[in-house]
Amino acid sequence: MSCYEPNVDDYVIWDRGEYGKDEGWVYFKAPLFEQKKGFAYVARYITIETSVRDKPQSELEPSNGRKRVNPHTKIHTLLLCYEQDWKDLVFVKRRESREIEHYSQYDDRSGIDA
Repeated sequence: MSCYEPNVDDYVIWDRGEYGKDEGWVYFKAPLFEQKKGFAYVARYITIETSVRDKPQSELEPSNGRKRVNPHTKIHTLLLCYEQDWKDLVFVKRRESREIEHYSQYDDRSGIDA
């Protein structure tokens, strides 16, 4: 069993056995939640960004005819990976540089909220 705990900006490969392998950047990591009596268990998870593509132009233009800039110009495809599956993750590298090296870094590095 691996003791690797993924973090945002890690590049990982998720080997899901017969379901194949997926890889990408860790985009979000849920915090630890304190268990409270009477409340449902909250499972911990990460999301892995497997692809990013441009939104169609029709989705970027406002329908009411007003001019405005839509800062959300990308579509991010994310996989949900629960904590019990973190043992199947392989760490590849960590994104440290503020320079854009991969298309998935664009929104984060340019200050656009995705």
